Amino acid sequence: MKYGPILGAGAMFSLACSWAALVMAPQIQLGSLAPAALPNSTEIYPPARPGLAAQGAEVYRSLGCAQCHTRAVRQTQALYGVRLNELGGPASLVPGGADGKPLNLDLLLALAAVRHDLAIAPVPLPPALAGDTNVAPKFGLFETNRAILLRNDVKSGITRPSSGPTVNELAAKLPATILEKVSVEEGERGVKFLSDAGAKAELTFYNFGPDLDRGWGARRTVAQDYVNDSPVLLGGVRVGPDLAGLGTRAPEKFAAPWKYASTNTAAEFEQHLLVHLYNPRLLAKESICPSAGYLFDKQKPEVRFAGEPLAVPGKDTPVFPKHEARALVAYLLTQRADVGVADAPVPAVAKAPAPKTAGTNAPAKP
Repeated sequence: MKYGPILGAGAMFSLACSWAALVMAPQIQLGSLAPAALPNSTEIYPPARPGLAAQGAEVYRSLGCAQCHTRAVRQTQALYGVRLNELGGPASLVPGGADGKPLNLDLLLALAAVRHDLAIAPVPLPPALAGDTNVAPKFGLFETNRAILLRNDVKSGITRPSSGPTVNELAAKLPATILEKVSVEEGERGVKFLSDAGAKAELTFYNFGPDLDRGWGARRTVAQDYVNDSPVLLGGVRVGPDLAGLGTRAPEKFAAPWKYASTNTAAEFEQHLLVHLYNPRLLAKESICPSAGYLFDKQKPEVRFAGEPLAVPGKDTPVFPKHEARALVAYLLTQRADVGVADAPVPAVAKAPAPKTAGTNAPAKP
């Protein structure tokens, strides 16, 4: 053929492009992933699995658990919010607040710019500070800027309530939630406004999805969660529940809800999983999960662990978990994607400010 070499070269080029797109590009993007340091921490994620849990990963693979269980939490939406943690540093504060607390007048204006549904109340200058040439002008400037803000509200068609909650009250109790479930642009704008006013604010996160509603995890699963897995057993069919966040799952979020009977929750959780392995029907009557009774012995082993023999409901004969059963449970307990990463943050719970304590030389209270 006259054009045979050209057609052959074109076919080879097409195959090379396909290979580069389907094989080389994912390898470049994901193949170099490694455990990464967490922000503001010396820890890395994901951490290396302990020896027993690493052996349990092989048991999980050999039993074919991935045929019925996935390890991938699905998330459909992520929204954001703004939390105010501190009023700001000394340079941003002025005296004259209620109960002797300092005020950040610029913060009140910033809050009013972010929260159009709240009124902004005037802040009168305390008589005791009327002669202070450093503080008095700041109160006067605040009232001027407040009047400008209200005039701009009228021009923009913003109608603030004449009564009810105010931004002054919002800033008086910290930490305070300023915005909830908004877009990332609106959340970042709110944080910038408050930060420019000298306050300390942070972006918060709200994750939504069917798996999150079931209590199967706090965030979606990302590639970094599988860095320590080889091979990666994602699973393709959910005959049983997802296991990506099993290690942190609350008892009431199980397919057959249960409750802790003591304060030793870690040991109870482990015992619950062992009983499930022995016979799932003892905990969930309609379960179709196959029993793994062959991972247990009826004879007393030479070396016994705490919690043995296993307390099996309705069974008087002692049951002792084999090493493989304990390894598999140890592996399942490491399935806890509860750490936020750059691609999938975890909603944080606001922490109340720590109470002030007396100095070491202060006299003890009677």
